[in-house]
Amino acid sequence: MYKVNDVVVYRRDVCKVVGKKRSDFTGEMCYILVPYYQQDGSVKMQVPVSNKAGNLRDLITKKEIDALIKETPDIQSLPNKPANMKSQYATLLKGNDISDLVCIIKTSYGRNKARHDQNKKSASIDDEYLQRAEKFLFDEIAVALKKDYDSAKAYFEKAVEKVKKK
Repeated sequence: MYKVNDVVVYRRDVCKVVGKKRSDFTGEMCYILVPYYQQDGSVKMQVPVSNKAGNLRDLITKKEIDALIKETPDIQSLPNKPANMKSQYATLLKGNDISDLVCIIKTSYGRNKARHDQNKKSASIDDEYLQRAEKFLFDEIAVALKKDYDSAKAYFEKAVEKVKKK
């Protein structure tokens, strides 16, 4: 059970629990969540306390971030099948595994680099999912480490480079 002011991840968005109330539609108890970076009250979500759909989870911890950094070099990119890249990316983005975000980043970055090396433009689908995956990953890491987005991204990238050199 979460308490008011706990920071959680709903789907891929970092949110703050601002209350609990019984749903007018289902009658079950729900958490009231607001996006962490938009706490002006303009957006509120009700998520059942039972979390049957499994879309609500704890914020990543420093220990989990360190483990993700260590495993990042070994996370495989998706197979390069242009016909279904969007569906592959979308499937990973819908999950709750944070390493899936690294997979999307590595895949889209690699595909764009290959296109640039051939003097071609970046693929819009890769750009779109790269931006989304980075936003979700570094927003969560930033909140967990009490850093801003750019500092969290720099921290993660520098730490991954250190791991690669070992």
